[in-house]
Amino acid sequence: MKTWYVHSVEEYLEKIDMIYQNYKEKTGNNSILWFRGHEKSAYHLEPGIYRNFYGKKREQNKYNADGIYGTIQQKEDFRFQHFLARNYDKMISMPGSMIEWQEVMQHYFTKTRLMDWSESAFASLNFALEVYMNPVEDHEVEFNRRMNSPTVWILNPVLLNQKVYDCFEGADPEMLYKAFGSQRKPDELKNDLAVNRDIYFNLNLPDEIKMNGILSLSGLEHMRQEFERNTGQKQESFNPFFYLLLKYYSDGIAVEIEKLPPVAIIHPYHSSRIRNQRGAFTVFPYYKAEESLLFDEDVLNTGFSPYGMELMDRCKSCLDKIVIMNPYHMAEQMLSLGEKRAHLYPEMENMTKDFENNRYGI
Repeated sequence: MKTWYVHSVEEYLEKIDMIYQNYKEKTGNNSILWFRGHEKSAYHLEPGIYRNFYGKKREQNKYNADGIYGTIQQKEDFRFQHFLARNYDKMISMPGSMIEWQEVMQHYFTKTRLMDWSESAFASLNFALEVYMNPVEDHEVEFNRRMNSPTVWILNPVLLNQKVYDCFEGADPEMLYKAFGSQRKPDELKNDLAVNRDIYFNLNLPDEIKMNGILSLSGLEHMRQEFERNTGQKQESFNPFFYLLLKYYSDGIAVEIEKLPPVAIIHPYHSSRIRNQRGAFTVFPYYKAEESLLFDEDVLNTGFSPYGMELMDRCKSCLDKIVIMNPYHMAEQMLSLGEKRAHLYPEMENMTKDFENNRYGI
């Protein structure tokens, strides 16, 4: 993981090209980059539902005696009930699975295990500079403008998903047994994943890497539903990597942080907002409680988060960080290039804010 510093939109684009070329040189393939804008450099790369654990609020990530159901699942379940009750009538197209519902919930500010990324470098820069491009003038906004250090994180999603495959290929028997039970022997499954990697995940064709390296849990849910309807099929005929993804990232098998990183996915667009933001996601597994942190006063008082992607060893090599050193100037450049808040939030209020935004004479 490397940190870069930029003072202009030109430098921003130059750094992104350097990062892209670095990955291309290492892998020999054209890669994909995703982007995430933060108003503050200190913000962790963690989804909303995992925030505040071990921080000042001293929440605890607990599980029942069987280790099957815990705090994260409970938080998700209650949020889903409330979101469905209050927003069902507003849905244009209905999500087909729980993980698909969470994508919609995430984009409308519900806390989930999903973390937003964008396929657009400009959309993410717009997010990072949002407070500088907002025409609202009050003490809080002005304070944030003076104190913030806007940042854009850059993720290589294909490399991250390769690491997810590596984890399953090298998993301990218990991890595989929890997903397949007695239907597949762990040693045979590990060998199957190792021998047939090109078949199950990533073809050795440069033209396919941008497609085969990116996953869709909602798509896999539809595939599983169709598979289960055909009762004559055996479980072995379902791609085992896809099955493991569903069990750990969708169904909710708990796992230790060091054993499995988040996975990078795409989702169906359920609104113009998601489409405009070119939304993509990382989905975090149901991580088990870190008992060693529960009573560590230094951890509790500093707000350390074990769930930040930038702190996970497997994620660091997939990430780069660009810190915005001259946000006022870059906000002015973005406005002059025609970037507007309504491009990200296409609601009437933001359309109005855009044409009232005369701070930079645009």
